[in-house]
Amino acid sequence: LPDRLQLGPAGSAASDSGQLDIRAWAQTYLADGSFVGSRTLDDVRRALGEGAGMGYPRTRLIGEMEWAQDEVVGTDELVTYESGIDGLLGRPAHAVVCAYDVRRHSASRIAAVLAAHKAAFVGGRLQRTDGQAAFATSRDRILAAASRLFGRNGVRATGVDFLIGSAGVAKATFYRHFPSKDDVIVAWLQDPRTRWFESVRAKAEAGAATPDDVIPRFFVALADWLEAGDYRGCAYLNTAIELSDPDHRAMPAVRSYMDEIQQYLAEIVGAAGYGEPALVAAQLQTMVAGAITLGVALRSGGPAVAASEAASRMLAVTPRA
Repeated sequence: LPDRLQLGPAGSAASDSGQLDIRAWAQTYLADGSFVGSRTLDDVRRALGEGAGMGYPRTRLIGEMEWAQDEVVGTDELVTYESGIDGLLGRPAHAVVCAYDVRRHSASRIAAVLAAHKAAFVGGRLQRTDGQAAFATSRDRILAAASRLFGRNGVRATGVDFLIGSAGVAKATFYRHFPSKDDVIVAWLQDPRTRWFESVRAKAEAGAATPDDVIPRFFVALADWLEAGDYRGCAYLNTAIELSDPDHRAMPAVRSYMDEIQQYLAEIVGAAGYGEPALVAAQLQTMVAGAITLGVALRSGGPAVAASEAASRMLAVTPRA
């Protein structure tokens, strides 16, 4: 929020208890003076996870978007960021609202933001869209092309000229956004379209009656995701194997994603009451990676279903905390 809000007694009490957390733009969207969509999405994910650790089962997050003006560095990532926000909304316990004042933004920006979501409130009325950003920026078109081509052909086999042609942008435009192919790879790994975890997690949680049900359902949802993606597998695992260089610039993004999945598994294991959640999560993540890799090799969701059964048996003999 802009740093101009005054709290009454009730608001101050909620803030002191941690139930209400208000942060200025410079602490969130505009840290370091610019907007970075992937960084802000990471902040949102952390914020949505903090409430549960404090004993609050649901979190409502409201972002006031008046900061998103043309002169702000990074606003060309706004549509991609909004698409990422849409991907987080599968978790039913949480509510996320990005509030735009239509009088302060161009019509094209509002149209692009609306198109990034399946539904939005405009003038107090619910509007449904097709969820496709028809007014994508050149940067977004490049990342959309990378999503298609890297996912289908791999990062090594996809050349820069092929990316430029598929994105329909000029070469100068491409290099203005991405000085090198490595820059595209890193941005692609941070792009919401590349992330598969949110949809699998949301499906597992939606069908689970108790925390104990989430882990086995996670593997079943993983099998469905593999089939829906025509068994292309995990972009992060695939890229790490392709690059085969632990010092490549893309590897921190790969490791961060793997760490995020393992942390989530540890939270679920802990919520279900099992002991040593970090150790159990590491074992489960190994099963996740194996199920994905074998599923791709066999073009089958069977390994993920088998991993679901194995996970249930493993948890059955895991001591409770």
